[in-house]
Amino acid sequence: MKSLLETINEFPLSVKILLTLSLARSVSFFALLPFLPIYLHEVLGFDIEQIGYLLGLCLLVGTISSVYGGYLADKINKVKLLIALDLGLLLLYLVLPPTQNTIVFLVLLVLLNTASATITVVGNALLSEQLPQEIRAKAYSLRYALQNIGAAIGPFLGAWAVRYVFNAPFWIAAAFTLLILLLLLFFRNVFTPVTPAAPADAERMKFAGTLAVLRGDQRLLLFTLGGIFSMAVYGPLLTYLSQYLIVVVTASVAYETVAYLSAANAVVVISLQYLFGSWIKEEKLLAWVSLGSAAFVVGLIGLSLSQELWIWVIAIIIFTIGEIIIVPAEYMFIDKIAPNHLRGIYFGMQNLVYMGVAIGPIVCGIALKHAMPGAMFYALISMTLVGLLFYYIGCRRTESGGINSVRVG
Repeated sequence: MKSLLETINEFPLSVKILLTLSLARSVSFFALLPFLPIYLHEVLGFDIEQIGYLLGLCLLVGTISSVYGGYLADKINKVKLLIALDLGLLLLYLVLPPTQNTIVFLVLLVLLNTASATITVVGNALLSEQLPQEIRAKAYSLRYALQNIGAAIGPFLGAWAVRYVFNAPFWIAAAFTLLILLLLLFFRNVFTPVTPAAPADAERMKFAGTLAVLRGDQRLLLFTLGGIFSMAVYGPLLTYLSQYLIVVVTASVAYETVAYLSAANAVVVISLQYLFGSWIKEEKLLAWVSLGSAAFVVGLIGLSLSQELWIWVIAIIIFTIGEIIIVPAEYMFIDKIAPNHLRGIYFGMQNLVYMGVAIGPIVCGIALKHAMPGAMFYALISMTLVGLLFYYIGCRRTESGGINSVRVG
């Protein structure tokens, strides 16, 4: 197997730029994200419940609107669209701190989430068309590892800066976005698709017509549903573990435990994501997703059986192996079935999986309130199996379709 550096060197310059941008975006996003609830409470006076509803609404609106962003990515130059979106992000980061009107701030925050979600979709489509299909899994895995590195760096950078200037996380996010803009502008001519150009009739297809095509692709619906259920399990991991720990242990023990679990999760993702990504092959996607789902189940069972920290760390390591398998596989499912001229909107639909981030804590909260605490983990196991079922049916539909088949074995 080729080393990480050898693989990176084989990537074209355009992919290296996109991977660098992913790292910078992640640092920018996670420098601001932990600070945002504090800012909403301290400066604008929102209570904890209101903050939860507000951030959930922003996530929901951004996720849904990114479908149209994917449609735009199929119609206009993706690099120019990214530049426009990043310019919008930069302006929003600069305008938000001096905004004291609550309604205006909320509107700006929704626009921020919409732009951010759309950038994710356009970036997926752009990365996909820069590489032949056989090495895209490595690029997706490497990007996810870099995003997790950014997620580890960002909060510490934001926490350090806020000690000196209260609004500093906004300025950090703006600075990284400016860097991204400069890189995109300087290297805008290096992005050359390796996939065929869209047919002329596809270029003229309106949004409603494109949605009709999506509705007719049952594989896309099934893979998206599978992704939503999977995301509900691994996306809000630390959130629902905190919910559980608050019920069964003291607050101080909960804080310490979550810190250890977060570190274990990050170390496994950063150290093993590329390795597993290099093993995943598109002709065996369902087998890999089944393995990832099994890791989720084993990890969740381990979490349910004990409150010993060392057992929880081992369980999280096993669980995280499932995560680093599922994440690139989800992108590869969509990449496999997406027509070249509709990659943007297909990835836009796939972005709806982030609805699972909101669903997971809701389901866990209901389980914790109305059943024994351990029942939460078995609710998550049930969602894991439902997600796997949707993937299985989607693979069967893809296989029977003949074209763009994904082998079930």
